[in-house]
Amino acid sequence: MSSSPDALFSPPLRIGMVGCGRVSPRYMAGIARDPALSLVACTDLDPERAEALASEYGVPTTASLDELLADESVEVILNLTPPDQHLDVCKAALLAGKHVYSEKPLTNTRNETTEVLEFAKRQGLRVACAPDQVLGWTLTTARGLVDEGAIGRPFAATAFVMTHGHESWHPDPRAYYASVGGGPFFNRAPYYLSALLWMFNSPVEAVSALGGTTFPSRVISTGPLAGTEFPVETETHINAHVRFESGAMASIVTSFDVWGTVLPRIEVYGTKGTLVLPDPTHYSEPLRLLREDGSDETIEDASGDGEVYGSGLRDLGRALRAGEDHRLGPELAYHLVDAIEAVHDSMRASAWKPVQSGIGDIRG
Repeated sequence: MSSSPDALFSPPLRIGMVGCGRVSPRYMAGIARDPALSLVACTDLDPERAEALASEYGVPTTASLDELLADESVEVILNLTPPDQHLDVCKAALLAGKHVYSEKPLTNTRNETTEVLEFAKRQGLRVACAPDQVLGWTLTTARGLVDEGAIGRPFAATAFVMTHGHESWHPDPRAYYASVGGGPFFNRAPYYLSALLWMFNSPVEAVSALGGTTFPSRVISTGPLAGTEFPVETETHINAHVRFESGAMASIVTSFDVWGTVLPRIEVYGTKGTLVLPDPTHYSEPLRLLREDGSDETIEDASGDGEVYGSGLRDLGRALRAGEDHRLGPELAYHLVDAIEAVHDSMRASAWKPVQSGIGDIRG
């Protein structure tokens, strides 16, 4: 674990984890590596799944969410439930006097996100939200390169998320194709939009998008529901154009419909060069810097930290101990949901849609 200032606080932040699904082992591993974080207990609607995960890391389980929330030693609830459960879990945690750190997106709608954030404000508690990869080596280094003028003034970007969806590997992928909170933009754009917000240091001002549904139904191919066919209720191929307040613009293509691609993940274009970013769901992958003189430099992480889930929790703990603002704060959480919902509004209205929310001081 890096000895960055974010890790140097005490006592450790005491965390209760709700949801022991696919992403939870990554958080378990990240928390276990970090002396500034302590996982008190975890819980899941499937007790066997919780027990199997907890035993690997020597963490207690609780029989229910209520039991976990009653534990006075827990300071922060780590909400790893599916997005359609985020609202209820977040509100229950806040009502119990716990701060909240949630997987992305905070909720599936602007109204639900507002409800969570206003409730937290009334309770005097904090809400933070993934993705925290923006605090990792790759995007921190990329941000530094932009700030020092390595590519001149950044004026545009392209981003691509091209897959064939989740039914080939996920045991129950139906939520990814639901009319509310489904589709590739809700699922993947939080990572990509967050990366671009960090690069441009500017909120989204307006969006325009086109989208469609290529396959009207999908068939689950793994797990107990294998062979189950279900309808697709939302757009699964989305081309979005994003204008930032700084004047920068981006084209973001997200798809659950393509079988393969050789496109890059993210490229940021400046007046003096291009910065090529890897998949922003990772923390520590190489960057490429293409300069105006024709040089092509690969920049790699020499720290050895690798993939470190929990950077956002560490930042929240640092901020709580120091009485400062945390970087993945409520304004950013709302702005991501606002921009993503605006993309869907634009698709259905065939018109540009404004995004009026801000992002606060995300750079820290």
